[in-house]
Amino acid sequence: MQWYWIVTIALAAVFIIAVGIAGCMFYYAFAANRKIIEKTFREREQDPAPLVRMRYRTKEYFDALPYDALTLTAGDGVKLAARFFPNGGIKKVAILCHGWHSYPWWDFGKAFDIVYDGGYAVLAVYQRAQGESEGKYMTYGAKESDDLLGWIDLLLTRYGADLSIAIMGVSMGAATVLCTTGKKLPKQVRCAVSDCAFTSAADQFRAASKGRFPISRALGQPIAEVIAHMRYRDASPIDAVKRSETPTLFIHGDADAFVPFSMMRQLFDACAAPDKAMWASPGAVHAEAAMQNPETYAAQVLPWLAAHL
Repeated sequence: MQWYWIVTIALAAVFIIAVGIAGCMFYYAFAANRKIIEKTFREREQDPAPLVRMRYRTKEYFDALPYDALTLTAGDGVKLAARFFPNGGIKKVAILCHGWHSYPWWDFGKAFDIVYDGGYAVLAVYQRAQGESEGKYMTYGAKESDDLLGWIDLLLTRYGADLSIAIMGVSMGAATVLCTTGKKLPKQVRCAVSDCAFTSAADQFRAASKGRFPISRALGQPIAEVIAHMRYRDASPIDAVKRSETPTLFIHGDADAFVPFSMMRQLFDACAAPDKAMWASPGAVHAEAAMQNPETYAAQVLPWLAAHL
């Protein structure tokens, strides 16, 4: 066998392996995987860890409060769901966007309590392909940001144009919020809070894989665009914030090993909004800023909301 046949076969084998890895990565990162997530949360119900119990106390509060069950049909036909907690008819509303493979009460463990008890109505959305919402694929803020615009319009139509709105997110939900600030927003959206957002989907996949599988990650982009019908470049909060005029508070746990802590500074520096601030939650790992430091979280977030709503 001549050498070029050996090289050709070897390259073909590498490509086939890379495509296989890319397919697995896409399924893990983008697909709903509802049965796996439900099983994970059933197991967590028995977890005695203090922060897990704190999240489940938020769930009890979340389920006990009166709410309006809302639905929205996204631009691509996906049926979305949310709970609106009117809090006595208050006209100041915080929209909460949770992250990857999660629920509002989990990612906003303690934060939901702080915001609601702080005197704000809350719209807790179930991101597409998660929770009570339909859909097959998550898109890391690309489509979710358009979904959020739909929720804003629904609130203004149903509850009045005199609302003042803050958009808040955790992890992928924070990426959703930041991607939304790069779009044209109604004047009623007064501010944003981003908790542990990534700079872009591509950057996050590189960080999560510790830089490994570069060919598979490159192949994953066209796979996601074809199967999930998304544009990869739309899942880029760092590009969106360059167009933002929305006052934004950036939060990140300084012990976050999943979405690198350094991404907060990159996002903050790139943000074009003249009114912006940031807070590092001491010792907090990913998506635990509020639970690790609830009093300081409240001292940062509630005055920010009060100043803008």
